[in-house]
Amino acid sequence: MEPKWREQLEQHRNNRRMDIIQTARRLFIAHGLSSVTLKDIVEECGISKVTLYKYFRSLEEIIFEVQIDLLRTWGEKVTITAHQGGNGYEKLQSLLEELIQISKENTDIIRFIAMFDTLYQEEYPTPELERKFRSFLRSVPHPFLSLIKEGTADGSMRRDLDVKAVGYTISNIVNATQQRMMLRGKLLHLDQDVDPAIVLKNMADMILAFVKA
Repeated sequence: MEPKWREQLEQHRNNRRMDIIQTARRLFIAHGLSSVTLKDIVEECGISKVTLYKYFRSLEEIIFEVQIDLLRTWGEKVTITAHQGGNGYEKLQSLLEELIQISKENTDIIRFIAMFDTLYQEEYPTPELERKFRSFLRSVPHPFLSLIKEGTADGSMRRDLDVKAVGYTISNIVNATQQRMMLRGKLLHLDQDVDPAIVLKNMADMILAFVKA
């Protein structure tokens, strides 16, 4: 019975931990990272601070866990698309098209990532969280880098491309454009008289034109 009991206890802990993360995520997206406190989270979860400290030692640790969880979810959404197509170029084209669609359906993820980027512009709060976050980033496959590497190898993309530099350039362009169009698209449409959907399509077309063999 003891192994079964331990398994149930571990499952309970995992469920409680994920409940805290999901609750914090909702509060952060609704009110902003700077406005939510540990008190808000424990009250919303219906737990005590003592219980919360069994899982997380600080508000910053919760923020980073939410960011990692969202990036992992986002990565799972795009990984499937990254394999559609006959060559690297076609797969990149498919991925960009899917990312545009995904961004329309996941504005909460984009909003949180934008808030995270704004809060941590210059440095991370602790060396421990910095190491943990960077370790996570390096542990997951980067779809743009892998597809550019594939495209330059199979001849569907320019062979003179610096895979790492171009991959991260595309990643930053896509992320920044998604954030701006999804979070401020309505006002930008009025300010610039250009449909955000057209901006996103033009972004994809320019990237594809740049890398094409």
